Amino acid sequence: MQPGAARFLGAASEPGRYPPLGPPEIAVAGRSNVGKSSFLNALLARRGLARTSRTPGRTRQVNFFAIAERFRLVDLPGYGFAVGPVADRIAWGPLIEDYLATRSVLRGVLVLVDVRRPLEADDRDLLGYLDHVGLPAALVVTKLDKLAHAAGLRALASFGGPVPVLGFSARSGKGRDGVWRLIEAWLDAPPRTVHKDRR
Repeated sequence: MQPGAARFLGAASEPGRYPPLGPPEIAVAGRSNVGKSSFLNALLARRGLARTSRTPGRTRQVNFFAIAERFRLVDLPGYGFAVGPVADRIAWGPLIEDYLATRSVLRGVLVLVDVRRPLEADDRDLLGYLDHVGLPAALVVTKLDKLAHAAGLRALASFGGPVPVLGFSARSGKGRDGVWRLIEAWLDAPPRTVHKDRR
């Protein structure tokens, strides 16, 4: 699948203040220093569409990107270590949980993790929450270019578990086709039933 035209659609900083429901949505989540913006730019082959920063945790909102008017990619605020006001970081939790639990057009969540770090408690908590609210998930293991080929394969194998695991390098583009195939499968799946009491 080719991404086609991509454009920034809007952002939400408070629960419920999302763009009107429309095409299916695929969310991207991960720790604040995992490289979500670089992943989005590489996936969409659009340098600078999502802002990158040397300071972890710069994404303060839920950001929506329209992809060829067929679906939306949604960049969620990073969790874990981040630089910013404590009040902002505390607010991200309810914002993310509300979006994941109530957004009926959401089809799946790509959870980004760094190939050089094992799954941490925050990652496991998110995967558990996604299972709780009935959302498909996959681990996208980023920064494969930071390791030699054999070491990268061993690291990928260590992430094996109940959800699909895909390797990815924003620098080389490795793994891009695999991520697009997964997105395509999620978009073709029937929409989920939202149970708002399962938050």
